[in-house]
Amino acid sequence: MAIKTTELIRTSQSWDGTILPDFPNGTPELRVIRLDFPVGAKTGWHHHTVVNYGIVQQGELTIVCQDGSEKTFREGEPLIEVIGTIHRGENRGNKPAILNMFYFSSPGQEITIQHPEMEHKEKSTIQSTIAKELPKATNKEDARIQKLVLAIGKQTLPRRQIIADLGLRQKSRKVFIDNYFKPTQAKGYITFAYPAHPSLPEQAYRLTAKGFELYAQLTNNPG
Repeated sequence: MAIKTTELIRTSQSWDGTILPDFPNGTPELRVIRLDFPVGAKTGWHHHTVVNYGIVQQGELTIVCQDGSEKTFREGEPLIEVIGTIHRGENRGNKPAILNMFYFSSPGQEITIQHPEMEHKEKSTIQSTIAKELPKATNKEDARIQKLVLAIGKQTLPRRQIIADLGLRQKSRKVFIDNYFKPTQAKGYITFAYPAHPSLPEQAYRLTAKGFELYAQLTNNPG
């Protein structure tokens, strides 16, 4: 029986069209890293110093750059990473994502540089946005619903991250469920990422079609 070969991609550019840098001189060090992203998971903001590429083995992953440009890679698609550009990966899909990534470097070279300063800035922006005076909120319940819708937006987020973005303590799971999630779910704005397992410790949440309509009203962004 003949072996089938399929060339998925051949390129000298990263996914954003930037020309890839030359390989390092001397003996190379090759690394293969598997990345498992639960639903709603994000990497920190970072940039790579070396050529790397991979294959999405399961699910999908969205690469978001600092300037707002982004691209989603789905199961079976090759991903040629950006080099020197600050970005992060997000699993916005409805199932865990798995990637196998291949890195070409010199022995001992640091292949990824983290940017925690961007995490702090982003968190401050989110909390400032959801803490502002919201329109049409006539009582505390409506205000909490609007805050939760704004915190989730177009993403699928794990409970722990939402609690942090709302400015609640991490031990405030019951407060979040009773005061934020249940009222928002009752009005049809939010749903479980894993509806078959509502008590799952790693449960995540996303907006419904009705929730997206409210989000668009709150942000004055019909798209």
